[in-house]
Amino acid sequence: MSHPSPERSLTLPDDGAAPATDFAETLSSALSDNLADSMADDLTDALPDDLTGELPVTAPFPHGLPEPVWPDFGDHDEGARRAVAAVAAMLGRPIPERPREPRSTSEWLTRQWDVEESTLVNVSRDMSRTLQRLHAYALQRWVDRHPDDVSVFGPGGAPQRAALDLGNGTSVSVPAVAAVLFPAGSAYDTPVAVEVAYRYGTPTVTAFTPPGGLALAEQVLADLTRTLEADHPYRGGVLSARPGNGTVELTPVKHTVQVRGDVVLPADLWREVDLFCSSVTTRRDALRALGHTTSRGLLLAGKPGVGKTKLTRVIATELAGPLTVVLVTAEVLRTWMTELYEEIRGLGPCLVVLEEIDSVASKGSRGDTSFAEFLDALDGTRSSDDVLTVGTTNDPDALDPAVKRPGRFDTIIEVPPPDQAGRMAILRLFLPPDSPVDVDLVASYLDGATGADLREVARRSILEHGPDGLTTSRVADVATSGRWKPAPVAGNYL
Repeated sequence: MSHPSPERSLTLPDDGAAPATDFAETLSSALSDNLADSMADDLTDALPDDLTGELPVTAPFPHGLPEPVWPDFGDHDEGARRAVAAVAAMLGRPIPERPREPRSTSEWLTRQWDVEESTLVNVSRDMSRTLQRLHAYALQRWVDRHPDDVSVFGPGGAPQRAALDLGNGTSVSVPAVAAVLFPAGSAYDTPVAVEVAYRYGTPTVTAFTPPGGLALAEQVLADLTRTLEADHPYRGGVLSARPGNGTVELTPVKHTVQVRGDVVLPADLWREVDLFCSSVTTRRDALRALGHTTSRGLLLAGKPGVGKTKLTRVIATELAGPLTVVLVTAEVLRTWMTELYEEIRGLGPCLVVLEEIDSVASKGSRGDTSFAEFLDALDGTRSSDDVLTVGTTNDPDALDPAVKRPGRFDTIIEVPPPDQAGRMAILRLFLPPDSPVDVDLVASYLDGATGADLREVARRSILEHGPDGLTTSRVADVATSGRWKPAPVAGNYL
């Protein structure tokens, strides 16, 4: 096979396709030693320094043939590098392979353990970002036990870390995108690795072992979860459940402390509240011994302003510490209830507060996906102990009957507006302690008023007359005039 420009071309024997193993010899027979040497030199000059080795010169360029001009290779991918290296090898001038950083955790581990990548064992779990960060917290505890033994790799770049919010203005640094290798004899007798990363945007935690270690990889993930559950940084705190990154996220929040003395309610109502709480406190062991679940649901019903929210705060204040309190936002209530109860597994005993369930549990909601998910989530609490659920509603009659059956909300408490004695007690709470006001008389003018209404009467009176200018007649005037009630102000506005 010949080419039309003999002064710049070579003639190879036209004897068909040669075996790959004979190609270098065929090429050598077609090229003089001088030409081969020149091509290798020019090829070497065109390659980056880190790819090339020092190539020996064997003979001068042959007479009568022009020196080949090689293009500037510039930036090129690994495939091009391999092709160029193969040509150089066929010319008898092999180029040393350029060492390359591993691109993935599995590639890194194959080098660490000297095994084929296809033989690596890995077990992964997808989870929410919050749960991933919490497992990373547990992983950091493992690292702290073996600080001089572990190796850390960042798949796709340097290892990344993130702050885990612990509440009260404190945080701790945990792995965010990283793989940690524990050599044999550290965490386990066999070497293992744990990766915290994202797969197609989904947070994952993966355990790796050498070939044949499937059971060990599963054990590593289970042990990591047990480490978290044994020392959970969120246990006993107050958390807000909010939507984020396509699922529910738990964030520590500052709790508004409320005590029983701040809320005026009938004595029989407090007895029901105490009975509800006893399933995870004083009666917990008795229930478990007899095979009963300790999880219960309490529904607080009543018109706005009667004190439902304050009552939930009292319950949360009394149970926080022994229990983890989870305050659920409306968005989670409508969309992420199943994920919420999955998320709180491992937190130990929990109090879950669901404000105004009317938006998802009314009679008109039957058939909606959110309604079905809400019921499934409530049913799911019975599969695990020590979960108290408190819901509130403004209109219990508007709720679907399926919501109110035992096993979902076991107790429904009607929170009524205060009676005369209750109104007097509430006015005393919100008026100055040394006020000369006859609260009995003022309270008689406010039959049917809620606790929120009475607070506004007291506040309006203080705004109009000051704390030192309060008298019975002045406060009674505010109460009977209705000035304390919200009303649109007439006028023109820009």
